[in-house]
Amino acid sequence: MPVAAAKRRGIAPPSAAASSEAAHLARGGGDDASPSDAAAAAAAAARPRNADASNAPCSVVVLDGANLAWTYSASLFAKLGCRTRLPLSRGVVLAMESDVWRERGLEPVAFMPASYVEGPLHGLADGGDLDTLVPGNVRYLGDGRWRNTVLWEMATRGALQTVNRPPGARDSDDKSIIAHAREVNGMICSNDRYEDHCVGGSGGGKDLRRWLRRNRRGYEFRVGSPTDASFAAGRSPAVSPPPVGCAHLPPPPPEPDRVGRLDGLDGTNGPGRSGGGDASVEGSRRGWRADVHAVGSSRPWGIGQRWGRDGGRRKKRRRRGVGGGARRERSASDSEPDFPFWALPDDHLPVEFALKKSLDGVGG
Repeated sequence: MPVAAAKRRGIAPPSAAASSEAAHLARGGGDDASPSDAAAAAAAAARPRNADASNAPCSVVVLDGANLAWTYSASLFAKLGCRTRLPLSRGVVLAMESDVWRERGLEPVAFMPASYVEGPLHGLADGGDLDTLVPGNVRYLGDGRWRNTVLWEMATRGALQTVNRPPGARDSDDKSIIAHAREVNGMICSNDRYEDHCVGGSGGGKDLRRWLRRNRRGYEFRVGSPTDASFAAGRSPAVSPPPVGCAHLPPPPPEPDRVGRLDGLDGTNGPGRSGGGDASVEGSRRGWRADVHAVGSSRPWGIGQRWGRDGGRRKKRRRRGVGGGARRERSASDSEPDFPFWALPDDHLPVEFALKKSLDGVGG
């Protein structure tokens, strides 16, 4: 089951009607959401529902969790050439723990698709597939479902709220972010300009665009050098690959029902195996298997994709003369394209979260 989001402290309770609508949005419009429901939800996100909120000081920042997770991954590619493309929880953690909010008296709360926190491995933050998962951040629950333990902990203490994405409503988390921020007169931290929510009558139009221009702030991740971090910590400057993939997880639990369904299709108990024997024992000996433990996907468009227009094959870049601008730092990924920078411990890869614009003028 998706994570049940805890109620955030310090936020004034909305009206009964607004609470009902917010609960509907948090469920992603419901399991039977239709395009008309999505349009109604967009209109609800566009209009301020608490008449007193516009007069209250801004005390909440709503973090776009999916945007943070993907932008962090893209930043590793831009700085280090790390081509593996998957959402990473460290982007959410860095934004959540940034001092910039506390210096202004803002309390951060993140919104994120539920499938990033719990669900199939392909759609999980820090997951992707059995070869790219971060073993310290994920846990197998059984029946092909996984959990990101970092984001789960944030949700259980109320710092993160999960949003379902039913068919035809993949932008449910965006609408929930906008609706909640307007409800509490908060601000939004995201590099998404939400332009698709500002077009047409159902998207909020000029009013929502003006509100976002005043209350949304973009950000960046300033990725440092793993080599410099190792030198500063007194370690060898050579960066060793961190544990990554299912090989660093405990053996999977037996799943006799699932093994029974998958085996026997060709008259055997699996590739290269003869008939007979206990299916549950055979399943536990087989170890981690994509067709058993990582089947299905909540984002089929993202399976196996990598950063870069050419799918990871870089074209030769023309060198510029003196004063011709900065170039991407050469890294281990130039010779080892699959070096798992995304799985390095925090103290091995320094990254700073920073806003692109000051917070002056936020609120109202």
